[in-house]
Amino acid sequence: MRVATTLLSPEEMGRVSLVLTTVAFFALFLVNPVGMFINRRLHAWQANGVTRHYLVRYVNYLLWVALIAAIGLPLLYMTGLVNFGISIAWLIFLVCGSLLFNTINQTAIPSLNLLGDSRGFVLLSVATIAASFACATLLVQKVQPSAQYWLLGLLIGQTFMGAVGTKVLFARLKKTGMLHAPSAINRQHLQVLFSFAWPVAIAAGLGWVQGQGYRYIMEGQLGLAQLGLFVAGYGISAGMIAGFESVLTAYFQPRLYRDVSIDHPVRQSQAWQRYAAAVIPSLLLTVAFIVMLAPELTRIFLGEKFQSAAAYVIWGALAEAARVLMGIYSLIAHVYMRTRWLILPNLIGAVCSIAFCILLIPDFGAAGVGMGLVSSGFAVVVTMHVLLARHVGGGSPIRPMLMAGVSAALLWGMTLGLRHLLDTTGWWLIVGIPAVVGVTYLGLQYLFLRQHLTDKREA
Repeated sequence: MRVATTLLSPEEMGRVSLVLTTVAFFALFLVNPVGMFINRRLHAWQANGVTRHYLVRYVNYLLWVALIAAIGLPLLYMTGLVNFGISIAWLIFLVCGSLLFNTINQTAIPSLNLLGDSRGFVLLSVATIAASFACATLLVQKVQPSAQYWLLGLLIGQTFMGAVGTKVLFARLKKTGMLHAPSAINRQHLQVLFSFAWPVAIAAGLGWVQGQGYRYIMEGQLGLAQLGLFVAGYGISAGMIAGFESVLTAYFQPRLYRDVSIDHPVRQSQAWQRYAAAVIPSLLLTVAFIVMLAPELTRIFLGEKFQSAAAYVIWGALAEAARVLMGIYSLIAHVYMRTRWLILPNLIGAVCSIAFCILLIPDFGAAGVGMGLVSSGFAVVVTMHVLLARHVGGGSPIRPMLMAGVSAALLWGMTLGLRHLLDTTGWWLIVGIPAVVGVTYLGLQYLFLRQHLTDKREA
């Protein structure tokens, strides 16, 4: 974020966000449902030695998705509803390339973790980030400081490390035995996939409308520069919470999917409860950490042209908290293979998000977008809790959440005290305050997670 917002202007950051949003639409609507099905069935496929067979078929499906995007993008481009600010050729290349190669990367490498190779997952994930960052920075510095070259650099890194991850994964997969030789994908296979995937596709598409559709509206009403500022501030929270989420999901989701691979309602319910008890309190503490340190985080992570985005960091933290909670509750539907349960909550979120943004942007500008995203997000969380929690014998872990609230108050008091005692104009203090509060935050996180880490080792 620091490098991107230093090398790119707010307008170029706005273009980056529009392209990524367009990628996300096709990915969430057409790719994510099949990817979630693969996660749900991966252990069973590995046990039968048929994973390689189905993953190759998945790549064939991704080629069809890329073709659909290549046909649909010119239609969107010619309508003039969205000003991407780049040529149609660049748009098609970046979107279709990401749909194919980044999806391969994000399937192969996380699959290693689901199958127990956490070391390979960590190394390849970090290598992907490093390679993408290096390529993007080099292209922007040496060729042109524009959105398309930044995105091209990211895609190059993702493609290269995706190829490495695929090779490592295929070397780990069981080879098909004579007794379990996979048959051609028949009508029954497609029916099972379709019954799981179509509700996920609708829910994911509605989730895209709720979480990212505002960018098209914002570009039309406020322009690319304001969109770039908002996305930069929001991106700090999104990046930090995504990092937090990836660590915990990488650690706990393999256990969840392993425990629910056997269809036993009580065991499935207990598996979700353990997962929620580990993730939700830690999420609340992370959100509090980001909200309290928003001014310092903006100074650290954004370039000089983006310092007015500090307020958007707070809105981003609250909206991303709702997104993670939605993901936790949505796992209930995945666990029970009843993905239709997700449609109504996501429909409510999509309608509320667009309606709130349209109503609030004229009066509050970019802050109205933040208000709309947070309000719609928590409307979905409440709906999911009412509709889904009863299937797992209750709702959120109340006592750990209260403890997280007390811990957040402790961090808030520490942050205010440090700001009062120290002169925060110096750069070393801008870094020092988050560092001191961050050490305390990590200690509190360990206290929350210690029991769950012990449980996993014993399991």
